[in-house]
Amino acid sequence: MERYGKATYNFAYRLTRNESDASDLTQEAFVRVFRAWRSFKPGTSFLSWIYRIVTNLHRDELRRRKGRYQEEIPEANEPQHYGSGRPLAVQPIEEYIDGYLSEPVSKALSELTPEQREIVLLADVDDFSYQEIGEVIGCSVGTVRSRLHRAREQLRKLVNRHMKSSS
Repeated sequence: MERYGKATYNFAYRLTRNESDASDLTQEAFVRVFRAWRSFKPGTSFLSWIYRIVTNLHRDELRRRKGRYQEEIPEANEPQHYGSGRPLAVQPIEEYIDGYLSEPVSKALSELTPEQREIVLLADVDDFSYQEIGEVIGCSVGTVRSRLHRAREQLRKLVNRHMKSSS
């Protein structure tokens, strides 16, 4: 938990874009790691394994919520802060995106489908190899390449649209 907790939380946060959901996903992922520790294959990437668990938990939650009315939180509500006035992550994803990605890119990322955002984040933010991404999302390298190509193409279109609208 000490070694991989922050990276796992940050990945969960990028998927959910919500602090409490990311915390819940992270906690549940580590519970599952504890329960399934004997199934971990030494010599493989632990981070890929836990990202796959987080990904599967997130997909299960999306399927469970599908069709439910999701009430939006009023803008007046501030995000929950912890002890030092900072979220659990050392470097919250909003700061990362604001610091490294332009506004059109961050807006475009938020408009991708969860599956597209997941694959782009794994490849372009977390710098995972195609093989590692395949292990996380449970598909072949060829499928990773085609999904990533389509996701990047969609991202490119959305970025261009946002750049035109902000001009």
